[in-house]
Amino acid sequence: MKHESIQYFKNETPLSVELEIKVNTYDIDVANHVNNIVYLRWLEDLRNSLFSQVCPLEEILKLNYYPVVVYTEMKYKKQIVLFDKPVGKVWIDKNPHGIIVLKAEIITNNKIAFTATQKCVLLNLTTNIIYKGEIVEIASKLAQNF
Repeated sequence: MKHESIQYFKNETPLSVELEIKVNTYDIDVANHVNNIVYLRWLEDLRNSLFSQVCPLEEILKLNYYPVVVYTEMKYKKQIVLFDKPVGKVWIDKNPHGIIVLKAEIITNNKIAFTATQKCVLLNLTTNIIYKGEIVEIASKLAQNF
Protein backbone atom coordinates (compact mmCIF):
# COMPACT_ATOMS: atom_id res chain seq x y z
CA MET A 1 0.00 0.00 0.00
CA LYS A 2 2.77 2.48 0.85
CA HIS A 3 4.54 1.64 -2.39
CA GLU A 4 1.41 2.37 -4.44
CA SER A 5 1.05 5.75 -2.72
CA ILE A 6 4.68 6.57 -3.47
CA GLN A 7 4.29 5.67 -7.14
CA TYR A 8 1.06 7.63 -7.31
CA PHE A 9 2.86 10.76 -6.12
CA LYS A 10 5.97 10.19 -8.25
CA ASN A 11 3.76 10.11 -11.35
CA GLU A 12 2.97 13.75 -10.52
CA THR A 13 -0.65 13.06 -9.72
CA PRO A 14 -1.20 14.84 -6.43
CA LEU A 15 -1.71 12.53 -3.52
CA SER A 16 -4.89 13.66 -1.81
CA VAL A 17 -7.28 12.74 0.95
CA GLU A 18 -10.94 13.59 1.18
CA LEU A 19 -12.89 13.36 4.45
CA GLU A 20 -16.48 13.96 5.46
CA ILE A 21 -16.53 16.40 8.35
CA LYS A 22 -19.09 16.39 11.13
CA VAL A 23 -20.13 19.77 12.50
CA ASN A 24 -20.66 19.35 16.24
CA THR A 25 -22.57 21.65 18.56
CA TYR A 26 -19.32 22.60 20.29
CA ASP A 27 -17.94 23.80 16.93
CA ILE A 28 -20.56 26.55 16.75
CA ASP A 29 -19.90 30.00 18.19
CA VAL A 30 -22.23 32.75 19.37
CA ALA A 31 -22.73 33.94 15.76
CA ASN A 32 -24.29 30.51 14.99
CA HIS A 33 -21.56 29.34 12.60
CA VAL A 34 -18.41 27.26 12.90
CA ASN A 35 -15.79 29.05 14.99
CA ASN A 36 -12.64 29.94 13.05
CA ILE A 37 -10.37 27.88 15.34
CA VAL A 38 -12.32 24.74 14.39
CA TYR A 39 -11.01 25.02 10.83
CA LEU A 40 -7.49 24.67 12.19
CA ARG A 41 -8.48 21.44 13.93
CA TRP A 42 -10.07 20.18 10.71
CA LEU A 43 -6.84 21.01 8.84
CA GLU A 44 -4.95 18.95 11.41
CA ASP A 45 -7.30 16.00 10.83
CA LEU A 46 -6.92 16.28 7.07
CA ARG A 47 -3.13 16.62 7.22
CA ASN A 48 -2.76 13.68 9.59
CA SER A 49 -4.91 11.53 7.32
CA LEU A 50 -2.78 12.48 4.31
CA PHE A 51 0.51 11.87 6.13
CA SER A 52 -0.74 8.49 7.35
CA GLN A 53 -0.95 7.41 3.70
CA VAL A 54 2.53 8.62 2.78
CA CYS A 55 4.49 8.11 5.99
CA PRO A 56 2.54 7.17 9.13
CA LEU A 57 3.64 9.08 12.22
CA GLU A 58 4.58 6.02 14.26
CA GLU A 59 6.85 4.83 11.44
CA ILE A 60 8.40 8.22 10.68
CA LEU A 61 9.25 8.58 14.37
CA LYS A 62 11.26 5.35 14.06
CA LEU A 63 13.43 7.25 11.55
CA ASN A 64 13.73 10.04 14.14
CA TYR A 65 11.69 12.57 12.15
CA TYR A 66 8.60 14.52 13.02
CA PRO A 67 6.37 16.61 10.69
CA VAL A 68 6.20 20.25 11.78
CA VAL A 69 3.82 22.89 10.41
CA VAL A 70 5.81 26.07 9.78
CA TYR A 71 3.22 28.16 7.95
CA THR A 72 -0.57 28.28 7.63
CA GLU A 73 -2.69 30.61 5.54
CA MET A 74 -6.47 30.27 5.80
CA LYS A 75 -9.24 31.96 3.83
CA TYR A 76 -12.86 31.87 4.88
CA LYS A 77 -15.21 32.08 1.91
CA LYS A 78 -18.61 30.97 3.23
CA GLN A 79 -20.04 30.23 6.65
CA ILE A 80 -20.52 26.65 7.75
CA VAL A 81 -23.36 26.12 10.19
CA LEU A 82 -24.75 23.30 12.29
CA PHE A 83 -26.25 20.49 10.17
CA ASP A 84 -24.13 21.38 7.12
CA LYS A 85 -22.26 18.37 5.76
CA PRO A 86 -18.86 19.72 4.75
CA VAL A 87 -16.25 17.67 2.93
CA GLY A 88 -12.57 18.47 3.35
CA LYS A 89 -9.82 17.72 0.88
CA VAL A 90 -6.06 18.12 1.23
CA TRP A 91 -3.31 17.38 -1.26
CA ILE A 92 0.44 17.73 -1.64
CA ASP A 93 0.86 20.64 -4.01
CA LYS A 94 4.67 20.55 -4.18
CA ASN A 95 7.72 19.52 -2.18
CA PRO A 96 10.70 21.81 -2.99
CA HIS A 97 13.86 21.60 -0.85
CA GLY A 98 12.15 19.60 1.88
CA ILE A 99 9.20 21.96 2.26
CA ILE A 100 5.94 20.07 1.88
CA VAL A 101 3.32 22.48 0.54
CA LEU A 102 -0.22 21.33 1.21
CA LYS A 103 -3.38 22.83 -0.24
CA ALA A 104 -6.76 22.23 1.35
CA GLU A 105 -10.36 23.15 0.83
CA ILE A 106 -13.63 22.52 2.59
CA ILE A 107 -16.78 22.40 0.52
CA THR A 108 -20.35 22.56 1.74
CA ASN A 109 -23.54 22.75 -0.31
CA ASN A 110 -21.40 22.44 -3.46
CA LYS A 111 -19.52 25.66 -2.67
CA ILE A 112 -16.02 26.24 -1.41
CA ALA A 113 -16.37 27.49 2.15
CA PHE A 114 -12.70 27.50 3.13
CA THR A 115 -9.25 27.21 1.57
CA ALA A 116 -5.84 26.87 3.14
CA THR A 117 -2.17 26.49 2.37
CA GLN A 118 0.20 24.87 4.82
CA LYS A 119 3.93 24.39 4.67
CA CYS A 120 5.40 21.51 6.63
CA VAL A 121 8.90 20.17 7.14
CA LEU A 122 10.28 16.93 8.48
CA LEU A 123 12.48 17.76 11.44
CA ASN A 124 15.19 15.41 12.69
CA LEU A 125 14.50 15.14 16.42
CA THR A 126 18.15 14.60 17.34
CA THR A 127 19.90 17.18 15.19
CA ASN A 128 17.02 19.67 14.75
CA ILE A 129 17.92 19.76 11.06
CA ILE A 130 15.18 19.87 8.44
CA TYR A 131 15.11 17.00 5.96
CA LYS A 132 15.88 18.58 2.55
CA GLY A 133 14.72 15.71 0.32
CA GLU A 134 11.29 14.87 -0.95
CA ILE A 135 8.73 13.18 1.22
CA VAL A 136 8.61 10.23 -1.21
CA GLU A 137 12.26 9.49 -0.33
CA ILE A 138 11.37 9.13 3.37
CA ALA A 139 8.35 7.05 2.39
CA SER A 140 10.64 4.80 0.33
CA LYS A 141 12.90 4.30 3.35
CA LEU A 142 9.88 3.36 5.40
CA ALA A 143 8.71 0.88 2.76
CA GLN A 144 12.17 -0.76 2.76
CA ASN A 145 12.58 -0.85 6.54
CA PHE A 146 9.14 -2.07 7.58
